[in-house]
Amino acid sequence: MRKHESSVDIGDRLKNIRKKLNLPQKEMAVALKIAPSYLCEIEKDNGNPGPELFVRLASEFNVNMNYLFAGKGEMFSDAPLKIKTQECDVDDDIDTPEKLFWLLEKSVFFRGMIFSQANKLLYQEKETINHDLRKKKSKAGVKNE
Repeated sequence: MRKHESSVDIGDRLKNIRKKLNLPQKEMAVALKIAPSYLCEIEKDNGNPGPELFVRLASEFNVNMNYLFAGKGEMFSDAPLKIKTQECDVDDDIDTPEKLFWLLEKSVFFRGMIFSQANKLLYQEKETINHDLRKKKSKAGVKNE
């Protein structure tokens, strides 16, 4: 059975990016400022990366976030990451729908934060479901004895 489209595909695509760059896990982990074991867990779909990791991927390796999150487009972006812009700054208060929509459209960092939060929620939900299933299986095993 295919797993739900979430961090599973991000892990696979991150591994593909690393291999395309011809980098061992240790070197990529150092560049991303994470432990090699954590990079391994992310690639195995067991990690729960935060927005900082996505920003580092974009800034260090010019990774296209559309490719990483959705599998669409080229693996690498032609344009370097720009967090600050002329129209709006990521540090500004998002006090109007226009700013929110602008940030969603223009800011790789902001999209990364949103996708990261969604990914965390999916991961937590998966863990909760797995925990509940284990409890039900253990209760069913006790009743059958």
